[in-house]
Amino acid sequence: MYIYDLVAMVLIGLCHVVLYLYFIRYDRLSYPLVFLISIVFTVLLATIVTVTGYPEFNTIMMGLFLLSLGLMQIELTFLQNLYFTIANMVSISLFKIVLVELGLLIYLWTPFNLYIWTVNLIHMIVTIFIFIFIVLLRKQIQKFAQYIVTSPLYYVSYAVFSVSLVVIFLLTMPGNHFLHSIYNEYREEMYIGVFILFFILLLIVIIGSHLTKEKLLRDQQDYLDNELLDYVRKLEVLHDELANFRHDYINLLLTLDEGVRSKNMKEIERIYYKVIAPTSEIINNREIDIVKLANVGQTEIKSLLSVKVMAAQQQDIDIMIDIPHLIRAVPISVLKFIRMISILVDNGIEAALTSKEKIVQIAFFENANGLYFVVQNSVVDGTINLKGIFEKNHSTKDAQRGYGLYSLKRMVDQSPEVTLETSYQAPFFKQTLIIRK
Repeated sequence: MYIYDLVAMVLIGLCHVVLYLYFIRYDRLSYPLVFLISIVFTVLLATIVTVTGYPEFNTIMMGLFLLSLGLMQIELTFLQNLYFTIANMVSISLFKIVLVELGLLIYLWTPFNLYIWTVNLIHMIVTIFIFIFIVLLRKQIQKFAQYIVTSPLYYVSYAVFSVSLVVIFLLTMPGNHFLHSIYNEYREEMYIGVFILFFILLLIVIIGSHLTKEKLLRDQQDYLDNELLDYVRKLEVLHDELANFRHDYINLLLTLDEGVRSKNMKEIERIYYKVIAPTSEIINNREIDIVKLANVGQTEIKSLLSVKVMAAQQQDIDIMIDIPHLIRAVPISVLKFIRMISILVDNGIEAALTSKEKIVQIAFFENANGLYFVVQNSVVDGTINLKGIFEKNHSTKDAQRGYGLYSLKRMVDQSPEVTLETSYQAPFFKQTLIIRK
């Protein structure tokens, strides 16, 4: 066996594992561990095929191995797990077959001689290309996988992938007599079918990618439209409050009229301290924290935080904001960031509302390491279980709730550049969202 074959075998095993983890959006395994798993499985697979003499075990064992990896992602149904397993095996195999054939054809057009090891070298180059392709397009692969299972293309692609898997299985030159006879009789037709299936799947991927982008844009626009409507409603409420306050304040000033005209300083002092002075607290609490949001450069984020702050103030929560410097932009998708901080702030307000202190503190700043969004809120003593807060359906409220932090944890797990730190020191619960630069 040439060194080219050995490198190609390891890389193909690595491609299958990495692509499948991208498909199921599971990123809790470290890269060294993924590499080690791939090597161990590749060696085991080569040993089984060599000992038994049945190349078809390559496809069977690969399928079982990927299905077992899918068990790590508990959100997958069995059919989705099977779908991504088949899609993984077919995608890499079809790409490898087509690219090796094209590479060999291109090589034959060159003036170089054809050696025994030429095909092995081309095979290795193709596997390197496939691995680089998978890593570079990992985000697009994850988005496509997330979209495809809910799209009209799901069942169509399921059927095409299944047919492709059967063809690829027969092209492994199976050791079974019956399967081998089918391979010998229809080999040329199957190779033609491989190219046809390759272009059909390529077309499905192109259409699916286009529809994925459209769906993401629609989701983002719908979310921002809803936030804008909520923002407008809150502004209307604030406008009414300010109008009422203006009317009441004018009446308060009129109470000074008699004292001023009679030059009765004791009456003026009494009215000021008992009636007028307490209104300064209302002005300070209601206005200053809103003004601090001027340091948020992106309108969507500023609007969202304005709505949340006003909502908290209307529920008599003491909300404090600290945004010391201008933050022009966030280094991830604005929609994803908005979804994350919405969950953090909503949970903070909800928890503070039931507490004795009724305090929510929000800090938003950046330094050389990254961007930080901190929410600290008071809670009822004994209500926080740090081990269980991110579990599905976990809530201190009714059973219909408890998806917020669970959804947040999923988004954080799917974003390698994002970290969530959580701590609890009675009576305050603190969560820090960190986006590394």
